[in-house]
Amino acid sequence: MWHRIFVLSCMWSAFFISRSQGQQINIGAFFYDDELELEKEFLEVINAINGPEPEQTLRFFPLIKRLKPEDGSVTMQEQACDLVDNGVAAIFGPSSKAASDIIALVCNNTGIPHIEFDVADEEHLEERPNHQMTLNLYPSQVILSKAYADIVQNFGWRKFTIVYDADDVKAAARLQDLLQLREVHNEVVRVRKFHKDDDYRVMWKSIRGERRVVLDCAPGMLVELLNASSEFGLTGQFNHIFLTNLDTYTDHLEELSADNETFAVNITAARLLLNPDPPPYSQPYGYVIQKDDIVYESNESPRTLLHDLIHDALHLFEQSWRNASFFYPDRMVVPRITCDFASSGGRTWAMGRYLTRLMKGTSGVNSTNFRTTSLQFDEDGQRITFNIEVYDPLDGIGIAVWDPRGQITQLNVDAKVQKKIVYRVATRIGPPYFSYNDTAVELNMTGNAQYQGYAVDLIDAIAQEMGFEYLFIPVADQQYGKLDKDTKQWNGIIGEIINNDAHMGICDLTITQARKTAVDFTVPFMQLGVSILAYKSPHVEKPLDAYLAPFGGEVWMWILISVFVVTFLKTIVARIAKMEWENPHPCNRDPEVLENSWDIHNTGWLTVASIMTAGCDILPRSPQVRMFEATWWIFAIIIANSYTANLAAFLTSSKMEGSIANLKDLSGQKKVKFGTIYGGSTYNLLADSNETVYRLAFNLMNNDDPSAYTKDNLEGVERVQKNRGDYMFLMETTTLEYHRELHCDLRSVGEKFGEKHYAIAVPFGAEYRSNLSVAILRLSERGHLYDLKQKWWKNPNASCFEEPDPDATPDMTFEELRGIFYTLYVGILIAFLIGITEFLVYVQQVALEERLTLKAAFNKEIRFVLCVWNNKKPIVAGTPVSSLRTTPRRSIDKSLERTPKSNRRIVIGRSSEEMREMAQGSGSGSGSGSVSSSPVNPNPKIKQEEARV
Repeated sequence: MWHRIFVLSCMWSAFFISRSQGQQINIGAFFYDDELELEKEFLEVINAINGPEPEQTLRFFPLIKRLKPEDGSVTMQEQACDLVDNGVAAIFGPSSKAASDIIALVCNNTGIPHIEFDVADEEHLEERPNHQMTLNLYPSQVILSKAYADIVQNFGWRKFTIVYDADDVKAAARLQDLLQLREVHNEVVRVRKFHKDDDYRVMWKSIRGERRVVLDCAPGMLVELLNASSEFGLTGQFNHIFLTNLDTYTDHLEELSADNETFAVNITAARLLLNPDPPPYSQPYGYVIQKDDIVYESNESPRTLLHDLIHDALHLFEQSWRNASFFYPDRMVVPRITCDFASSGGRTWAMGRYLTRLMKGTSGVNSTNFRTTSLQFDEDGQRITFNIEVYDPLDGIGIAVWDPRGQITQLNVDAKVQKKIVYRVATRIGPPYFSYNDTAVELNMTGNAQYQGYAVDLIDAIAQEMGFEYLFIPVADQQYGKLDKDTKQWNGIIGEIINNDAHMGICDLTITQARKTAVDFTVPFMQLGVSILAYKSPHVEKPLDAYLAPFGGEVWMWILISVFVVTFLKTIVARIAKMEWENPHPCNRDPEVLENSWDIHNTGWLTVASIMTAGCDILPRSPQVRMFEATWWIFAIIIANSYTANLAAFLTSSKMEGSIANLKDLSGQKKVKFGTIYGGSTYNLLADSNETVYRLAFNLMNNDDPSAYTKDNLEGVERVQKNRGDYMFLMETTTLEYHRELHCDLRSVGEKFGEKHYAIAVPFGAEYRSNLSVAILRLSERGHLYDLKQKWWKNPNASCFEEPDPDATPDMTFEELRGIFYTLYVGILIAFLIGITEFLVYVQQVALEERLTLKAAFNKEIRFVLCVWNNKKPIVAGTPVSSLRTTPRRSIDKSLERTPKSNRRIVIGRSSEEMREMAQGSGSGSGSGSVSSSPVNPNPKIKQEEARV
C-alpha cells in the first residue's frame, strides 16, 4: 500500500517539475521611448538566461510596455494592469523618469514582484507598507551619501565646495552627509547650486580660488560645466574635483585634457565596483573597446550603470525563481489575477511574495552571476551593500575601493605619466628675502635671474633636492595676506594661492591661525620673535682730552691755581713754624745749622701727590702745617672722587640712552609713539591677545593720530630714522637684525616676545607639501639654512659702532681713555729729553776732565748706564762737581762735623746745602794762603777731603 503511494507521489512531482521546466514565464518591463539601449540590454540578458532552445530548462518571455515622457500615473496603471492580466511573474522598471510610484502600488496589491534598477526617491515611513513587493538594485541614497563623505574625508580635505544641480531632486539625498558638514562648518564647506540654463560662469566666479570641489551633475552637463570653470582657474594644476555621479565615465572627458596645457586639474570619480569579466554580449564602458590587446573605436552607445543593474536584476529574479521551483515546483504557476479583483479584496499571488523574500535575502558577495559585487538588501528592499571604486575618469585607472564598513583600500596601480610641472611661487619685494638684482636688471635679464635674496636661494636649494622647476611671481599689492571681513576674500600671497595663481608662497610669511584656515604650511624654515626697533644716536668719537671732560675748563684752572697758591702758602707757613726746622744730624746734639725740609720743591710735590692720591716720604710736624695739610687733603679727596665718578658717567653716557627697555615700558609712556605693519602677523598677535600689555599696546596704536601703522617694514624703518627717537617700530627679530646691519643709527630694545615661525604656504591637500617639508629638514640638518642666513644678514662692509649690552658692566675702551695714555707718553718723552740733555752735558764735562774725545766719553758712560745691575759708581780724580751730588751724604756731613765750631753759624733761611757750600768755600780759601782768617785744621784726613773737593 505504502509502496504504491510513494510511486504515485514521485510520478506526480516529476510531472510538475517537467511542466515547470518547460513552461513559459512571462515577465514585464517598462521602458521609455528614448531608452532603446536599456530595452536592448533587457532582451539580450533574457536571451542569455534562456540559452539555446534544446538546453532550455525554463523560458522567460518578455512583455515590454513603452512609455512616453508625457504619460502619467493613469496610463502607467493601465499598462501595469494589462501586464498583470497577461500573467507576468515580475515587473521591471520603469526608470527614474517616472514621476509616480503607481506601478509599485499595483504590484503590492497583486503580489507581483516589482524590481527597479534606477535611482528612486527616498521612501518615507508611511510609504513603506505600499512598497513591500518592490526591490531596487540601485544603491541606497543613504548609504551612498555616507560613502561620499568617507571618500572626501579620506582625501584629507579641510575646505571644499559642494556644487550640484538644483533641478535634480535626488541630489540632496545622495549628498546629505556632505551637506550636513556645511551646517557645522559654514566657512569651510560651501554649497553652490546651478540650473541647466544658467550661465555657469557666474556660479564658478563666486567660488573663484576654490581648489577642492565636489561636483554632482548629469553626465551630459559635465564637459560644459568644466569648460566654464577653466576661466576662473578651477581646472588648473593641483586642483581637485570629485565627481559623484556613478555614470560620469560615459562622457567625453578626454576632449578636455587632449592638447590643453591649462587643463591640469586632478579629477576623480566614483562608480560601482564591477566584476572584472563582463558578459560576452556586453560592451565595456566608454567609447573604446579592447580585444586581443587591440583598441577599437566603438560606434555604439556607451554602456552605463543601468545596463549592469538590469543584468543583475534579471539574474537575481532568475536565481530566485529556480530556488523557489526546487522547493515548491507545484506552486510556480502564475494565477490569473486582475487589478480589479485584487483591489476588491481578492487573494494575491502568494508565491510572488515568497519570491520577493528570496530576492531580499540573496547575497551576491563573490558571485560571478552579478556584474556589481556585494548585492544585499534590507527588509524594505533597498540595496545596502555595494562597493564604490574611486578612479581617474581620464584614463580609467582605479585608485581606491570603498566598502560598506567605511574602509577605503588603496589600489596598487602604476603612476600615470604627468605633464611637466612648473611651480609658480608667490612672493613680495622685501630684502633680504626677495629683491631685484640691480646687475641683472641693467642687463635686461628676465625670469628668476632678475631676483635675489634668501627666499630665492632657499627655493633653489629645495628645487635641487626635489627636482622641479619654478617661477617667481611677485604679488601686485605687496601684501602678505589678510582676510577682508566684508568680502571674505584674502589679499596678498595668501590670496594668490587661494585663487590658484600660485602653487606656493614664500617670504617672511608668518604662520598664523587665521592663515591656516585658508592655506596649509610646511615645516618652519626660520624661528623668530618680535622686538622693538629704535633710533640710536650717531656714535661720536671722543676727543683726546675726553678724560678732562668731567670738569669744566674753569674748574681745571681753579685747581691749578689752588695747587700753586697752596704750595706757596704752605712753604711760608712751614718756614714760620719752629717745629719744621730740624737737626740734620740727630747724633750731633749741638748742631751748627737747622734744616727745613719744606722748600718749594717738596711742598709742591706733596701738594700734587695729595690730589693725585699718591704717597710722600715727608710729612709736616707743626700743628698749623698739619691743619693746613689736612684741609688740603679733604679738598683733594673730594676733587679726586668727584672726578672719578663724573668720568665713569661721562664715558658711559652713550650706553644709557632712554629708559624704555621692553614693551611694557613702551606702553606705559606717551612721549614716544610706536606702531607696526597694519594687518601683519604682529598686528594680529597684539589684536587677538588677551594679555594686558599686548592689549594696551594695541589700543595705544589704534588711538594714535596720525596712524602709527605702516604698509611694510621699509616704511617703518624710514619712520624710525626720520623721527630720531620719537617713534619706535615693532617688527620681527630677523628683519630687525637685517636693518641693524645696514643702518648704524638703528638699535634693538628689549628681549623678543611672541614666538613666531616662517614657513612656505601651499594649498590645502597639496601632495607636494610633505616633500617640501622633508627638503627643508634636510637643508637644516646640513647647516645650509644657517649658511643662507649668514650670507644675507651679515654685512661684511659694515663699520657700525658695536653697541654693548646695556645689562652688562660697561667697559671703557681705548678710544675713551686715549688722552690719558697720550699724556703719560708725552710726560715720559719730556722726562727722557731732559735726562738725555743732562747726560750729554755730563758726557761733555767728563771728556774735558779726563781728556777724552766726546765719542770715547759717551761710549764709556753709556756702557755704564746700560749695566743696570751695577748700582755703585766709583769717584775718580777730576770727576765733575755735578757728579759729587751722587756722593753719599754721610761723607760730606762728616767733613762738616770736623769744621771748628768757631767757624759755624746759623743763618736763618739758608739750607744745609748752602751751608755746606759755604764751608767748602772757606776751606778752599784757606788753602790759597789766607792763613790768618781761618784756623789750621789739625786733622790730615780733613785736608785730604778738602783737597779732593
